[in-house]
Amino acid sequence: MSAVPPVPGKLLQTLIQASAGSQANYRIAVYGQAILGSLYALGHFDLKLAGGILGWVLPMIWVVCTYRLLKEKAEKHPVLPFPSWIKKEPGNTLIIFLDGVFLSLIWFFILSGLYDRIWIRVLFTVVFPLLTLAMLRNLFLYPPEENPAGT
Repeated sequence: MSAVPPVPGKLLQTLIQASAGSQANYRIAVYGQAILGSLYALGHFDLKLAGGILGWVLPMIWVVCTYRLLKEKAEKHPVLPFPSWIKKEPGNTLIIFLDGVFLSLIWFFILSGLYDRIWIRVLFTVVFPLLTLAMLRNLFLYPPEENPAGT
């Protein structure tokens, strides 16, 4: 019986590296999300596809990467103050699923026009995605001695 390695899969590792793996990648992701998200939220381009990508696809990728990386880091460092249910299955998958359902419902209301206020679009194309990206970067850098200098 072989043990499952605590590292996220190769695809997730690639996505983490592309989003938060280096200071340059992180900076590009943050500025890109902030600028494009702001332009979309303020109505400078009103493509529903852009709203879906900036507000649902990219944040969902970052949510999955964050929770999977959180699980990995929590297994390596038991002193991290996360609840035990999020450190193992099915809790980790359940929280990703619930986050996805929440984002899907919000974006259904926004893209269908049922609830399309500017502050809601700013919240879900700028604030929450940047918060999720910042959490991913901080988890990637924890603990400092595991990461090479300059990343």
